[in-house]
Amino acid sequence: MKKLSYIGISIVVIFTAILCISCEKDDICTEGTLTTPLLVIEFFDAANTTEDVAKNVTNLKVQGIDALTEFQAAAATVNTVSIPLRTQNITTSYSFISGYEVDDMGVQTAGNEDIITFNHETQEIFLSRACGYITNYTLEDAPDVTVDTDNWINPTTGIIVAVQIVQNETETHVKIYH
Repeated sequence: MKKLSYIGISIVVIFTAILCISCEKDDICTEGTLTTPLLVIEFFDAANTTEDVAKNVTNLKVQGIDALTEFQAAAATVNTVSIPLRTQNITTSYSFISGYEVDDMGVQTAGNEDIITFNHETQEIFLSRACGYITNYTLEDAPDVTVDTDNWINPTTGIIVAVQIVQNETETHVKIYH
């Protein structure tokens, strides 16, 4: 009888050990885990391109052009803005409106709009089961600016891609001169 109880206890111990070894750690995506980065754009003075002097844009509104780019932000005065790029397409277009003003009804009354299309490739990177995938981007050399008779973005110095690979939000990826 004792022999049978030793065998039973041994089987339970072995079964428990196998269960413990085969279990995976909890898949928790920690707070500091990388996420799909935003495109960091900084605005500079077009009159002083040799030293890259930051220049604020007054009443800037940035908004996605199509329904698939759901992003909209407005700020009183900024010299840096971070925007998302589309992960399912190779182009992302935004309307950058300088001097944006609205009346009491929320209707735009002033502003100079320039439309910028960023051309990019995407690279999905698997992080973990809990965190899933992130997307990094590779920007093409020159974003397309819709030219009109009243561009606020300088047509000569315009837009420069400072860092082609967008994999973090700690550096300026695109410089816009105005």
